[in-house]
Amino acid sequence: MERFFLLGCQISEIELKELLLRKYHSLCIDMPMDEYISFIKLAIENEKKDKAERLYLALVPKLIEANKFMTFDKFYDEFSGKNYDFRPTQDILNESAEIEKRLKNGS
Repeated sequence: MERFFLLGCQISEIELKELLLRKYHSLCIDMPMDEYISFIKLAIENEKKDKAERLYLALVPKLIEANKFMTFDKFYDEFSGKNYDFRPTQDILNESAEIEKRLKNGS
């Protein structure tokens, strides 16, 4: 029981409520709308992370076999799209051409 309270001190109030609601579905908490929205965003992010972790664990043997092993953090960044560049294609190509030109000129 003491560990529960120590954990409660290390995470935000929203995270604690999300944890309690995930474990005890019938628990009803009256909260302001902005707090409720933060709660929903966190719950969605945690659910995505849980799914990614299960997928990662299932893929680890194949990643090792193909010599493409990566840490979970890197896998999660790719899975969640954190490392995607959402700029227009032409902007990316222009930047790439500028970098290539600088490398050729030696500067």
